[in-house]
This record gives sequence, C-alpha cells and structure tokens, in this order.
Amino acid sequence: MSSTQADATVIVAEQIRHQVRLVLERMPWWIPWIFVIGFCFSALGLFTSIASWREEGSMTIGLFVFAFFFLFFGWAVVGWLLPFRPRPRIVPYFARELGPYGGKTMTAFARGRGLYLEIGALDELARTRGVKPLSTFGFAYDHFEQEVRWHPASEGLATVEALRPSHGTLAPQAAEDLVALASVLRTAAEQDIPFSLVLRLHAKDSMQMVCTREVRQGSFW
Repeated sequence: MSSTQADATVIVAEQIRHQVRLVLERMPWWIPWIFVIGFCFSALGLFTSIASWREEGSMTIGLFVFAFFFLFFGWAVVGWLLPFRPRPRIVPYFARELGPYGGKTMTAFARGRGLYLEIGALDELARTRGVKPLSTFGFAYDHFEQEVRWHPASEGLATVEALRPSHGTLAPQAAEDLVALASVLRTAAEQDIPFSLVLRLHAKDSMQMVCTREVRQGSFW
C-alpha cells in the first residue's frame, strides 16, 4: 500500500471512529432495555403457549404472535450485544438543496459503498492524473459536531471526470458510483452550489432518520 492510499485509509478510519463514538453516546440508555424487556415477556408467553399447545393439541393465534415478537426482540437484543459494525459509504453533501426529494439529485446519495472501498486507490489515481484526491473534499459532517469545509462543485467534478475513464481498473461498484457522483456534481456546478463529501455509517439509510431526526445545515440532494 502506497503512502497516498494509507493517508486516505487513515482519514476515513478516523472519521468512522468519531461518528461511531457519537452515535453510541447519543443513544438513550433506556432504548435497549425496551427490547430486553420485550424479549423476556415474549419468551415467557411463547413458552407458555408451547406448553399449552402440547397439552391441548391445538395451536392458538397467541403462539404465532409470541413467536413473532420473540424473534423480533431477540434479533434486536443480539444486535445490541454485538459490536457495532458500520458498512460505510461516501456520499456528496451540498450547502443547499439541489432538487426535490425522490428526484435525480438523490442518485449519488443512494450509492457510495464502492467509493469507500476504493478511496485509497482513487486518491492514488487522482494524484497521477494531476487532480485533487477525493479525500480532500471530505469528510467533516455538522451532524457529528464538525465544521464542514465546502468546496466548489466544479473542482469535485474535475476530479471525478478525471477518474471516470479508468473504469477498467476499478471495481464496477466504484465505477458506477463515480458516474452517479458526476451527475449530481454537474447539477451543483450549474447552480453554483458548493459541496463536501461525507461518510454514512450504513450501506443503506433509514429515510425517516435522514429526513426527520438528523440535525444538519446542508442537503444530500
């Protein structure tokens, strides 16, 4: 691994650690216990229903209901006990809204996993092409108590366009992410809206969380 690739890897790793730490700190302590209590009650109800079924020889709707909640709460408890394992992706973030919800400007926000996985190689390639590395455009995010550094969308577009001819040397997922990123950066450049790149901790987002629960100044589309 070259020093360029190592630098990019270190940058994204530090940002992930910062975001994970804040996510865990912000989680209300009582939320996990709701699932623990729900699991205990559903387990008690399930075992009671199974015993009744064995004695009477007929299944009841309660058996299926308790089985469903037993699995639901059990899955949540197991997820809480296991270490938090993010599956990050890199997405564009704009100083103001580009387009309406559900429109074409959301294309890049739905992707970005390939950019994360290939960020080291992409930075190395950008330097050989004489353009700014992708990592120089990120990854501070105001939702995680950081000051966002905005960049002209035209500069980001220049980098992405320089990287796109290298589709054959990149994983298909990263190549497709570059196409999506170029399309929204082109729109941002036309509207003179600056951008940044940010890390999302999950491969897919809950849109309820994105639209209603995250406090931010900018927009993802």
